[in-house]
Amino acid sequence: MAGPVVTIVQARLALIGGAMAMMAIFAGGIFDLVLWSPVLAAVLPCVLALAVAGRAPGLRLIGAALAIVASVIAVVLLEGGGVGDVGDAFVSGPRRLLSTDWPSPALPAIVGTVAAGLALLTALSCELAVRSRLHLLALVPIAVAYVIATALAAPLIRPWWLAGFLLFGAAFALLHPGGSLGERLTFLRGERRLAPMIALTLLLAGALSIPIAFDARADPRVNQPPEQTVSILDPIEATLALRAIDPPIPVHAIETDAADVPTHWRTAALERYSGRRWSPSLTLRPIGRTLGLADGDTIEYTVTFLDSRADLLPLPGAPVRVDAMVETDPGRTIVRVTDVEDGDAVEVVARVTAARADLAAARVAVRPLDDTVAGLTELAERLAGDGTILEQLDQLERTMRNDFRLQPEATGGGLQQALIEIFLRETQVGNEEQFATGFVLLARALGVDARVATGFIDEPDATGAAGVLSSDDAAIWPEVLIGGQWTPFDPIPDVVYRPSTTPPELPRTQTPAAPQPPVQPPPDPITDRDDEQDEQSEVLDAERETWWSWASRAGGVTVVIVLPIVLAAMLVLAIKSRRRRRRLNAPSAVDRVRGAWALATDALVDAGLALRASRTDREIAVAGRAVVGSADVELDRLATMSSAASFGPPDWTDGRADEAVRCLAVIESALLEDRTRWQRVRWRLSLRSIRRRTASPVAA
Repeated sequence: MAGPVVTIVQARLALIGGAMAMMAIFAGGIFDLVLWSPVLAAVLPCVLALAVAGRAPGLRLIGAALAIVASVIAVVLLEGGGVGDVGDAFVSGPRRLLSTDWPSPALPAIVGTVAAGLALLTALSCELAVRSRLHLLALVPIAVAYVIATALAAPLIRPWWLAGFLLFGAAFALLHPGGSLGERLTFLRGERRLAPMIALTLLLAGALSIPIAFDARADPRVNQPPEQTVSILDPIEATLALRAIDPPIPVHAIETDAADVPTHWRTAALERYSGRRWSPSLTLRPIGRTLGLADGDTIEYTVTFLDSRADLLPLPGAPVRVDAMVETDPGRTIVRVTDVEDGDAVEVVARVTAARADLAAARVAVRPLDDTVAGLTELAERLAGDGTILEQLDQLERTMRNDFRLQPEATGGGLQQALIEIFLRETQVGNEEQFATGFVLLARALGVDARVATGFIDEPDATGAAGVLSSDDAAIWPEVLIGGQWTPFDPIPDVVYRPSTTPPELPRTQTPAAPQPPVQPPPDPITDRDDEQDEQSEVLDAERETWWSWASRAGGVTVVIVLPIVLAAMLVLAIKSRRRRRRLNAPSAVDRVRGAWALATDALVDAGLALRASRTDREIAVAGRAVVGSADVELDRLATMSSAASFGPPDWTDGRADEAVRCLAVIESALLEDRTRWQRVRWRLSLRSIRRRTASPVAA
């Protein structure tokens, strides 16, 4: 390899390294962090490619493989991982990356997976950059890396990075081996038709992430079952267990500099009521530090875990950022801190729900009626009175606080629908769980979106500062979605009701976490079988949804990879088709003959024949006999007609032009006779006849 060519190749490889190093920093958006360790995944393959640039392709391939493995090992070790994490980066890392919410947690194995992808694309781009004949094709792996990094980092949109990648691409395009700068610019104009392919590939990244950006901090990937599921205690059962501890124990310590400290600290929210109990429908996945948008009033505070068994994070509203390794569900109804120990402190930023008075003009979210509330609409309207929906909710809260009675040990205090209706319609005496459930069901009967929340209710001290959340503060309350915020309501009376006489015996109180026997009628085996069938149906539906989600994701990845290739192929075919129509539909017969000969020479060039600009039509025909096979007579005839059209009499008839077109058809058919299907596709999509350096010297 000549000296100047090697220098230009080295410059091309250096530009690839710079662009991919920038891409490694850009890929930190997957974790919502600036990570420097993945830069090694761009540097090492480029350094090795520079070292073996003039060697055999086999040696370059071995070097690229070693560089990829070395890059992943270095990145995993820098991130604090071990040998097992290196293996996971190649094996289970991709699945773990796609089964986490955005931002993905910066675990060594997941960062190693990103590094492996960067190293692989960098090595591919370096190999294409060494092959000067392919030139701009080396930019395609960079565009693919940009597409993938943008999709995985969505909804984090950073369009300004694109300008830097475009500058790298422009500089790379000018570094074609051989010739002066002016000749390279001329050559680049010959390849200007490849620019739309690269531009479309880059624009595809924006198309992937823009729809997701409108969904606040949504998961940019389809919510798939995680590699490992996390079992958590039923939130209501956990709350009852906390309240039963005697003497009370401290659970969390809250420290904040905020002037107004919230009173409600939610640890879980339950929206699914089966008619017998509230049950969490959760799939917890690891996630990075960012959990939501800070698009409202927020509070910064520190949570100290005084009891490691209570690992659910107390939140006054939607979480924004948590400086710890956590797991959460797509709705952010539960945030679990992983590997927590007694005394661990976690910095948290969360939204604060606005005061009820500030939500008077806000929109109350609606919810369609279901079987659990269909029979409560009349009762709900009677208890809530008239007015706006928010005024009805306030009246419903006051009615339950003033007219209903709180009795923690109330008989018949389960959460089965029959017991709740007895509580609402007849006794109006119940425990906190029944008050919360009753309010939510009545609100839903009014068409309002409501749910049950569990956590802690703590009044700040005289100084307004937060303090310690103890087991005594564990509570259950209802929430209503108002103005996009889950707003707590308090229908529970302040004073506990103590009856003077013993009320008639009702069914025994049961914990809401255990299945509760119906009040009326007695157990029905058919109903039990129906419940089992429903559960089996839910399992089958979940499995079908899993397979469909995997198929959708596979289809999406296929589209991302295949679409640029399809667009490029369509572009090449469109250019050739347009050239063919222009040449064969020329107004004069002479131009059509010359056009047919030009198309024939283009076909020869696409078939692999190299034509120098100094060759005559006769010399081209002689050289092309080795390619066209049985159509050598037609090739000679068309070459003779072309020479006559160029130097002979100009008064040719249309018959001569039609004969030239027939010769062209025979030549093209002969070129396809002995070729396989794949060779025919390559012939039709070949760029040799389009590129200025390899194009036919025949002009038409």
